[in-house]
Amino acid sequence: MKIEGDKGIALVSWGGQHFHKLYPMANNPAIAKNLKDSFPQPYTIHDARAWIEHNIKFNPPQNFAIERNGELVGAIGAEKGQNELRTNMEIGFWIGEAYWGQGIATEATKLFVKHLFEKFPVYRLFATVYDFNIPCMRVIQKAGFLEEAILKNAFIKNDKVGDIYQYVMLKEE
Repeated sequence: MKIEGDKGIALVSWGGQHFHKLYPMANNPAIAKNLKDSFPQPYTIHDARAWIEHNIKFNPPQNFAIERNGELVGAIGAEKGQNELRTNMEIGFWIGEAYWGQGIATEATKLFVKHLFEKFPVYRLFATVYDFNIPCMRVIQKAGFLEEAILKNAFIKNDKVGDIYQYVMLKEE
């Protein structure tokens, strides 16, 4: 599946064509510090293979490679809530460091939000951002999310405790 946007940005289903670019790009502590600890660091060739194989089973896809002009530049995905939270999806993304500050994440997030609301029975999308990740907060806000809550002392990364900013977008009825 391919969802095309502006400026050569597209969301593309994960496949073998991404393999050799994914693991060197994702193996970056500057990326991992902004993501949940479940994101491997170091990120190995085996992690890349497992991720791509894991995503082949989703229909419709809920995780995509972000490409610009056909080249892998990052990733975006969502996790659906369980049980009584099944109408929620948490989104997350990362962009390769060489592509930071170019508007790619904002465009990809806008495309992704539209896809999620069209293809999944959800009414609420949310994103959580560590307090030190101001660029991500800007991306989320530019994509139309609103600040919903500040969860005080809600995370620990690299032995530092901090706040989580939670942003939300509700499906238009």
